[in-house]
Amino acid sequence: MLNNKGITLIALVITIIVLLILAGVSIAMLTGENGILAQATNAKEETTKVEEEEKIKMAVIGSSISDNGLVEIIDETSFKQELQNQFGNQQVDVETIGDGSFIITVTDTQRKYYVNDDRRVINSDNIIEITTVDELKAFRDDVNNGNNYEGKVVLLTNDINLDEDWIPIGRYDSNSTNPDDSINKSFRGIFDGKFHKINGITINSTEKAKGLFALVKGGTIKNIGIESGNISSNSVVGGIVAYAYDNSRIANCYNKANITITDTYVGGIIGYAKNNVSIESCYSSGIITGERSVGGICGGLENNAKIINCYNIGNVNASSTNPISIGGIVGGTNVGSGNTIKNSYSMGIISSTSKYNIGGIIGTKINTDMLENNYFLENTVNGGDVAAIIEGTESKTVEEMKEIYNLLGNKFKKDSNGINNGYPILFWQ
Repeated sequence: MLNNKGITLIALVITIIVLLILAGVSIAMLTGENGILAQATNAKEETTKVEEEEKIKMAVIGSSISDNGLVEIIDETSFKQELQNQFGNQQVDVETIGDGSFIITVTDTQRKYYVNDDRRVINSDNIIEITTVDELKAFRDDVNNGNNYEGKVVLLTNDINLDEDWIPIGRYDSNSTNPDDSINKSFRGIFDGKFHKINGITINSTEKAKGLFALVKGGTIKNIGIESGNISSNSVVGGIVAYAYDNSRIANCYNKANITITDTYVGGIIGYAKNNVSIESCYSSGIITGERSVGGICGGLENNAKIINCYNIGNVNASSTNPISIGGIVGGTNVGSGNTIKNSYSMGIISSTSKYNIGGIIGTKINTDMLENNYFLENTVNGGDVAAIIEGTESKTVEEMKEIYNLLGNKFKKDSNGINNGYPILFWQ
């Protein structure tokens, strides 16, 4: 039986509806799909979404601050506690990706929020999930038709087995010399592979800019591995990204595919990196072969690009009779200043028909480049060429290389389980 308050509320609602009708407002305007009541419901929904996002942002801030200042990576336990403080009795589920990123699901509303490892919060409207190879292809086609996904995050939720020759995500046309030409299509969002694998990548092309991604501008590609495959092409080729520029970031990625090109700029992870591009905590074990600018991780760096906390265990070969820039980590650096190679190592055999411009870490560098704390296995460069030792690099014996995890910093750890033949591995492996 209704109490007096319930009766009064119902009477009030009826009175308001009658007054609106008398004022000329129709029932359809009240209750239709775009009616007043629907708009009020939508407004409440949007308010709830904003409140949820603000609570998550506050939890990110709370778990980012320690007695020693800002933490490098948000701790899962601390973050869950801060979320509980913000949401109280309202249940939230937390999926930890493993690099300082999280996926938050608010149980009541089933809305998802993505917390990137740089502490940005992205709401459910801007989260895209890819589960199957067909969905990956559809995403690829959407990028290649001009949707750059800026401000969005694309999450890979399964390992993917490619079932045909791969057309890269993004496009850098062979007739173009400027990546910003309108004919080219770049990816500009966040692609988080959640440490899933791409199996069986196959590319056989005579064009440039090939890899899982062809062109990335200001975007982030992270937590993804090329588990197997073969790539052959002309120039500017990388297992993960062919050409990255303008503050792009490639992190926690690996490549096991063999890559061969007939011209310039090839690397296990990325072909060419320009303008503040960061390549972090990646490794390659594929065989990399090219004419010029050939590197285990990257073919060429330009203008404040950096490679930090990376390693290569694959062989790097130069097929030209007059090679330019062949290195275990990067082929060489070009115009611009401030390129950095730091806390990295190479185990692969570096071979060339020439003894010039070849190095255990880098083939050639300009004076403004910074090389710091990099190591390569002795006698791996053209059988022990002393020209391989450039300032900021150092050769080590097999026994010494297995212990350099102590020298490389906290992004590396000891290979306690023998997954890399006893040589240092990355924090996420």
